[in-house]
Amino acid sequence: MTYLNECDLIELKNSLNYEKESITKKTLLENDIQTIAGFAFDRGQSVFPCKSPMNVTLHILEGNAEVMIAGQNYDISEGEKIFMPKDKIHALFAKTKLKLALVKN
Repeated sequence: MTYLNECDLIELKNSLNYEKESITKKTLLENDIQTIAGFAFDRGQSVFPCKSPMNVTLHILEGNAEVMIAGQNYDISEGEKIFMPKDKIHALFAKTKLKLALVKN
């Protein structure tokens, strides 16, 4: 299994670019067991409620987001991470410009 360390997260953060009214993605690893990707959200962009067949951890690299997991809302900011269990409905709203690392496993 591959893990992200602080240097990987800084490198990922610096390699992501914002696009107006859009979400950009940079995939670092994707296979049947694990996905590691970086995302840059313009302010106000969102991920609609959905489920994942895998556990998901979000590492906030820059900005602020509101995350909903199983009907519960959480405000998360740069330097924080949040765990989203598999098969639980979740959503995300970028309160500011937002960069994050997503790890599915």
